[in-house]
Amino acid sequence: MILDQVLNGERLVDLRDLLGLSQASLAERLGVNQATISLIERGDRAFPDSVATAAMAEFGLPESFFVVPTVVADAAPVTFRKKAAASVRDEKRVIKKHREASRLFATASLRSDYHPSKLPRPEDYDEDALLLAEVVRSEVGLSAEEPIPNVVRLIERLGVGVISTLEPGDGTDADHVSISRPADADGRPLVALVASCSGDMARLSLAHEIGHMIFDRRLAKPIKSTRSFEEKRAYDFASALLVPDTVMRKCVSETLTLHGYLPIKAQYGVSVAALIVRAQRMGLISDARARSLHIQRSSQGWNKSEPVSVKMENPILLEQSYRQAFPGWSNQSVAFDLGMMPTLIDEWVENRPAESNKAAGVVSLDDWRRRKAAS
Repeated sequence: MILDQVLNGERLVDLRDLLGLSQASLAERLGVNQATISLIERGDRAFPDSVATAAMAEFGLPESFFVVPTVVADAAPVTFRKKAAASVRDEKRVIKKHREASRLFATASLRSDYHPSKLPRPEDYDEDALLLAEVVRSEVGLSAEEPIPNVVRLIERLGVGVISTLEPGDGTDADHVSISRPADADGRPLVALVASCSGDMARLSLAHEIGHMIFDRRLAKPIKSTRSFEEKRAYDFASALLVPDTVMRKCVSETLTLHGYLPIKAQYGVSVAALIVRAQRMGLISDARARSLHIQRSSQGWNKSEPVSVKMENPILLEQSYRQAFPGWSNQSVAFDLGMMPTLIDEWVENRPAESNKAAGVVSLDDWRRRKAAS
C-alpha cells in the first residue's frame, strides 16, 4: 500500500518526450514558466501538486503517472533499425514509448504467470551467430532447413513480447523500423516494430532485434553506426535464423538471376534485397554481381515494392497476458494502476469499456491520495 506519494519530476521529461514537446511548450500549456519545468525535471525544486494536476487535466493522465519511479534499468541503451536521418526528438519519443510498452508487457506477463524469456547465452556457443541461430531454431522445434512459418510466434514462444506497431500510421515515411532493449533480455523483454511496414521487413527487423537481445545484454552505450560490429552480428544472426546457410549455398550462385531470388523469398519470407546482401557477405556472389543485382532491382522499381508479398504476422502474447493479468479491466483502469497514458494502452491493446469497480479518469491529486491512504 502506497501511503506517502512523492511526485517524480523526471516523469515530466517522459511526458515531454512522449508528446514531442519542448520545455517551453509544456510550460506554456501548464501555465508556468520554462524555468519552473526545468527545475522540477532536474530535481532542484519540489514537484508542486498544482503542476501535476494541471498536466493531468491537460493531457488526460491518471494521477499515478507522476509517481512512477525512475529505475536504473530505464537508462539502459536501446537498439534500433533506423534511418540515418532520424531526428533526436523522434528517437526520444520512440524510446520512451518502448519503455512504457515494455513496462506494460513485463507487468502483464508477470501477473499472468507467463514464463520469462528463454534466450540462449552467447558465451555457451562461442559467440557464434550462425550457431546461435541454429540453437534458436532447434529450441522452437524447427528442422535445419525448414522455413519459419511465423517469426512473431517464434519470438513469443521464447518469452519475448512483440508489438507490431508501436506508433499509429502506415509507416511509409517512418525513420525508425524496430526497437529493443537488450538489458531486458533475462526478464520479460519486448521488441517492437515502430510503425507498420512490409511483411518481409518486419520479419528481418524482429529477428535482428532478437539478435541484439541475445548478444548485447551488457551493452554499455548506444550503438552509433549501422556498420558497427554489433549491428553486423545481429544481421548475421537474423539472416541465418530466417534462411539457414545450407539453404543459401544450395540455392544461390553467381549466375542466379534477379528473378531467381523470388522463389527463395516466397518460401522463406525474406526480401530479395536482403538475400543479395546475405549472398555477398557469404561469398556466394561477387561484389560486382551484387552491384549488378541491386541496379536491376532499382531499374525495375523493386526498391519501393518487390514482387511476392509477405504477409504481416500479428502478435498475441501481449494481448493474451494483458487479459489474464487484468480480467475485466478497462484500459483506463490499467493506466491508473500502472501510471501510464491511457491513449498509449489504447494503441497497443483492444480497448474495453470502463468497469465501475476500478478507479479511472482524472481527479484531483488530493482526492487520489486520500483514497490511497484510506485503502
